[in-house]
Amino acid sequence: MARLGAILGCGFSFGFLCWLILLCNVGLVNGYNANACCNLAKDEGAFVGLVPDNQTCGQSYELGLPPAEPLFISYSFCSSRCSGIQLSNVTKVNEWIAPIAQFVMPSIIFSMTIPRRMKIEFATLFEFQWPKTLTRFGWLNSFVQLFISLLCFTIILIPVAIDTIIWIAVIIVGAGNMLVGGLYEAHLDYRIVNYVRNLDHGTDEGKLRMKRELLVTVTSGNLLLENGNPQVSIPRSITIPGLDTIEGDQSSRFRLLNLLGSQSSFGGTVGSPVLFYLAPFIYTILDLLQKPSDEDSAISLSFGIELMIIVHVAIISGCLLASNNPNTAAGIVGTDRGWGYRQQCLKPTHSFHLRGRPESHVQSTSQWTWSRFSHSVLGWSKVYETEFQPVSLWSRGTNKMKWIKRTRAWREEESFRELMKLTWSGWILKVFVPAFFLVLVPPVTGGIVAYVTPPPGVGCRSLSIIIYGCCQICSAVLALIRCALEDDDRGIFLQYLFTGWRYWALSSFFWFGSLVGAVGGMLMQIIGIFRNCVCRAHATSWWNINKVNPAINMATDTQEARDSSYWWMWMGAISTVFMVVVCYVGWWYQRLVKRRFEFAVEEMYIPPRIDGLAIGRPSTDRPDSPFGSNDDTEPLLGRDQEALQSLEPVRLGSRAKGQVWNSMMAQKNGSSSSLPLIRVSVDEEERGEVEAYKMSPLPSPKTT
Repeated sequence: MARLGAILGCGFSFGFLCWLILLCNVGLVNGYNANACCNLAKDEGAFVGLVPDNQTCGQSYELGLPPAEPLFISYSFCSSRCSGIQLSNVTKVNEWIAPIAQFVMPSIIFSMTIPRRMKIEFATLFEFQWPKTLTRFGWLNSFVQLFISLLCFTIILIPVAIDTIIWIAVIIVGAGNMLVGGLYEAHLDYRIVNYVRNLDHGTDEGKLRMKRELLVTVTSGNLLLENGNPQVSIPRSITIPGLDTIEGDQSSRFRLLNLLGSQSSFGGTVGSPVLFYLAPFIYTILDLLQKPSDEDSAISLSFGIELMIIVHVAIISGCLLASNNPNTAAGIVGTDRGWGYRQQCLKPTHSFHLRGRPESHVQSTSQWTWSRFSHSVLGWSKVYETEFQPVSLWSRGTNKMKWIKRTRAWREEESFRELMKLTWSGWILKVFVPAFFLVLVPPVTGGIVAYVTPPPGVGCRSLSIIIYGCCQICSAVLALIRCALEDDDRGIFLQYLFTGWRYWALSSFFWFGSLVGAVGGMLMQIIGIFRNCVCRAHATSWWNINKVNPAINMATDTQEARDSSYWWMWMGAISTVFMVVVCYVGWWYQRLVKRRFEFAVEEMYIPPRIDGLAIGRPSTDRPDSPFGSNDDTEPLLGRDQEALQSLEPVRLGSRAKGQVWNSMMAQKNGSSSSLPLIRVSVDEEERGEVEAYKMSPLPSPKTT
């Protein structure tokens, strides 16, 4: 019932918004002017209620100037004599350019860091062939060809701008789903890394393979499993040898760390832009200190706070360890199958030169298909032209869980399965509660700013923000239920309800409400549709506004407006501090998990002790190194030190090192009691780079 009430409330709010737009009579453009309507009522004596002697219309704040007295007119007078809307004045930058320059444009920076799968892009370069034969001068023909290409290439700016606007709208509408998916993946990464660090592999090649699978899952678990089978091909290309040559160990180590390092640093992609994003808020708050009754600055601040949700999504996506770009994984595997994507959609002219490409990559374009039409005409293409393709941010948590369920650790280790599973309380506390605050803080603080802005109460501006906040919470709840059901074998009916088109049908209503509340509300504020008689009245009177005939305050710079600036500045400060705290936590989380990942990779290549023997040079750089001090020589099986020192050492190559290890394992397992004992020592010529292994044969146990 609670969920049904939220849905109905969101639907009624959306109905309110559509209805008031119809009441505004958009055809009467610039029919409404607050100052002109106030002066008209003053001349005709149309003020209602308590009419002050000092009747001032259109007063602006000045230091030392007393506040204006409130002046009320009836809605019937406003709708009959001042009907229509008031478009934004081009000369008044606070009405339209301030929200765009201060908040909308900076949000584009963060939208570029959020991973995506598809984009609008046209590959043509307008390299026409006719300029090559224009004159007999080759250099002039080349110059004309390049100049025409440069001029015609400006056409590409149009789809690029459209693509950016659409992507920002998608982020705003799907923020709740993206935050749930990102937080779920972050929680899984943390558990996997801790499990790998605590898993003692010893000399078990199966445990090493298990660790390799899990670490690759952390760095590449955002790739689609059905495209190129990355869960098999990537670990196979890394090739972790148990105790093989030093070069092989280092190569495997570097490949794992390169997968981790392919994700951009949090400070460069999110941290630094957040610092610059704080500047508009600081400027707006300081401006409100100078002009405490400036309603345009307050409304700009409210919509800017609402757009902070884009920053929150960018922070969550930036702190994840899986790389947004699959080209690194494709490069390690060495696949080239994704190159032919455009050849399925485009003709070879004006896009790519196919000279020297394999014939298998050049596919026929003689038949029109939907894929070719959408790419050639609509410009709809994949962001990454590789065989491996990433999933959307809102599906990354469930996709990584699919990777986990196909690992060897999931099949063989009961403790790992229990660790990865989340109870309903875990879902609520560890995923939904953080997503709830990340989703709700921007619209709540922005809604309070719009609520206390004159005329106070629920109006057009505050209602649009309320609609967005309610729809996003409902979207986050649906996304949480879907993730929990996909990872659980129970609830067959609910799984059927929350999969496929049925889930999209349930969520589409809230996505559309978010689009109207956030994007539509911001556009209507910037254009000036919200400046009308209906929006000056309280929302409770909209149902029968002609019969209720509410009083509308037309005065500006009143004492009520000056007092409301207290809430403006406080809400701006709270939302800004919250964004900084979220950014700091995201930066700390990425550094923590990334460092633990590096430790886990390092420990995989340090061979353990067996019966007092340490093969290879142990790492003592870390204080918690299991090898303690850097002992260069370790005797085998407690043999006599003097007898061992008297033997002449011989140099042991990498191949022989493996043979020594095998004989030791056979002796440890008791398969032979007459194996020769050896002494292994390390001579460091250059610490960390060159290792020389020495050994000497010892008498067998029977003769000792």
